[in-house]
Amino acid sequence: MDHGGERQVQGPQASGAPSARASVLAVAGGLVALGLAVHHLWSAVLPLLIGGAIYYLLAPLVSLLQRWRVPRIASTLLLAGLLGAGAAAAAGYLGPRVYSEFSSLVSQLPHHLARLERWLVEESGVLGEGYDERVQAAIDAMVERSGGVAMELAHRMLGVAMAASGSASSVLFGLITGLYLLLSGHEVARGLPRWIPPAHRERWVRFGRASSRVLAAYVRARVIASLFIGVSYWIAFALLGLSQALLLAVVGGLLNFIPVVGPLLAAIPALIVAALQGVELVLGTGVVMIAAQQVESLVIGPLLEGRSVRLPPVAIVLAVAAGAAVAGIPGMLLATPAAGLARTALDVFYRESWREPTG
Repeated sequence: MDHGGERQVQGPQASGAPSARASVLAVAGGLVALGLAVHHLWSAVLPLLIGGAIYYLLAPLVSLLQRWRVPRIASTLLLAGLLGAGAAAAAGYLGPRVYSEFSSLVSQLPHHLARLERWLVEESGVLGEGYDERVQAAIDAMVERSGGVAMELAHRMLGVAMAASGSASSVLFGLITGLYLLLSGHEVARGLPRWIPPAHRERWVRFGRASSRVLAAYVRARVIASLFIGVSYWIAFALLGLSQALLLAVVGGLLNFIPVVGPLLAAIPALIVAALQGVELVLGTGVVMIAAQQVESLVIGPLLEGRSVRLPPVAIVLAVAAGAAVAGIPGMLLATPAAGLARTALDVFYRESWREPTG
């Protein structure tokens, strides 16, 4: 009797463990395939990502309008039109002003470096009596070439940004993909389980629903948080008197899409520009950025994202570093949600098996 009971206990464990391992390996293989696709086929992956982001942003509003008796196709077209018009208006307003502020910064860079040189000579004593003439020559050369170097750097940054954002046709195709997902994504989600073997269907359906919640919460939290960071930086920097307030705000908002690491990267140009315009602005700029990031991390993030990703900061940093090594900027943007999906897979396929009855 006892030996038979032991066989009954061990049977489900023996059959369940390989299934859980196989499912986790399948998800891991999917994430590896995603990384390779992002690295080698970014122009093909980008429209799908844009479409998915649009779907997760607008799906709750589409559902709300449907509850108000608005047909799904009408609510989808209305919201997509509003989103497109808003994006076009924002680009038309921000684009020329950001370019103007950047051009102004480049043109003023030799003046700022000359001021730095005078400070080194007259106040700091670094270039006082007995200084190495090679240091003076290097500073003079840097002042003379600063404009050209800054413009070359700008061109390289623009090239990286264009490579990361893809072509206009990819963005347009992404918008169309988002429309189709809003119109028929719910039907696709209902039909997919039919392709899963019945023995594993329930668990994979739970994984799909949990993954969708993770992605939805992450996309909405990142977009709203980045908008908040950009607007708050713009207002605060303008009040502080930074002449490149809009440029720094746009940079801060865009880099905020990269969790943990992005805000640190955004602080570098902001503090440098503040130091060039006056050392007293550095403290104010730092306080503004820290305060805004605290509001974003303590209020906006938990309110919108909740515990969907559930990763400690050190894990996010490691994931972003791995994403950068695999696929550069696109990899950095996708690293955190990919890590969140991996965590969800472990929960559904592995950790939940610990709590399953074995008798």
